[in-house]
Amino acid sequence: MMIDRLHKLATRRNVVILLVLDFIMMLGVMPYMGKRLNSVAEGIRPLDTVIPTYSPPYAHETIAAYGAEGRSVYQSILLGVDILYPIIYGFAFALLLAYLWPRIATGVRWLRWLPVVPLLGMLFDFGENLSIVGLLIQFPAQTEGVARLAGFFSLMKWTFTVLTFGLILTGLNGLLIRWLRSR
Repeated sequence: MMIDRLHKLATRRNVVILLVLDFIMMLGVMPYMGKRLNSVAEGIRPLDTVIPTYSPPYAHETIAAYGAEGRSVYQSILLGVDILYPIIYGFAFALLLAYLWPRIATGVRWLRWLPVVPLLGMLFDFGENLSIVGLLIQFPAQTEGVARLAGFFSLMKWTFTVLTFGLILTGLNGLLIRWLRSR
């Protein structure tokens, strides 16, 4: 079963490797890609960074404002590194949760499923990216349904991101409390 495999992979070494890759992507690669997009569509925010969601008219206005070169660059980012990044952070956070929670809440079976939370966020991120690519490809046509879907996927991605960070912070806090009590 997938959840058992995640827990087997949740070693300190694997968690550290994936978290380092996540930091490289978050602090290096993705900001570089943002600058690349900004160089051709100055001051226009990528749709996938709008928190928590956006309306179809906002999505269509933003895509139009990118210009042809901006749309092309944004599409290449979404179909390139922004496919890899959710995989890295999704599994980094899933393994971190699988590593943390059994150490602070032993014997609570349903907690084994917590690593699914960041993986769901990852899937919503993919949906958001593909929906935005659909909007970029269809331009100048404005598809209300695809724009709504992109906004929905965005909202769900950010919801699961907040849940994931809440679970991570709670887990780290629990680990700290457990360590302090053992002293």
